Amino acid sequence: MVVPLRPADSGTPESGADPGAYREAMRHWATGIAVVTTRGARGAYDAGGACDARVVCSTPAARGPHGMTANSLLSVSLHPPTLLISLQRGSRTRDLIRETCAFTVNILAADQRALADHFARRDAVGDEFAGVDHRPSPHGGGPELAGSAAVLACRTTGHVEVADHTLIIAEVTAVRSGGPGEPLLYLDRRYRRLGADPG
Repeated sequence: MVVPLRPADSGTPESGADPGAYREAMRHWATGIAVVTTRGARGAYDAGGACDARVVCSTPAARGPHGMTANSLLSVSLHPPTLLISLQRGSRTRDLIRETCAFTVNILAADQRALADHFARRDAVGDEFAGVDHRPSPHGGGPELAGSAAVLACRTTGHVEVADHTLIIAEVTAVRSGGPGEPLLYLDRRYRRLGADPG
């Protein structure tokens, strides 16, 4: 399902708020941090068969696993469990998810700042998971990172093109919780912990 949205669809003018001012305003919005992982296209979703027929996916040659730090994550529904992630159009993560139709969301714990920094690098070359404690997903998505607060296996069911991003809508097919530990938070361009002094 592809539903491109335009400013005219919502009645907003073509000239919106200043992007710089908008970026500064969003510094006040606290979020969690996750690492979204995916595998190469070939055989990436063996556990559930072919990807959803409503999504057109190509099948290029297999690639190694890939991960990206993200905080644009939204729980959409409980029945069935569904989430949404926002990815920049043309990014490697977006393209691989469009091809594989499966990915893993690793919600990071408070002591995993180093992992957040590691997968936020855009200049990574070679094996991104070298030296990272992880295991292959038993559900066909990307690698599961050890120590994560929670791990969600996801299967793409649709996408929506909005501005310069793609909203990936996915059914959550499996959940693994790491226990009652604190999550890693992000606010004002800094990592945070629950109850920590923002100064």
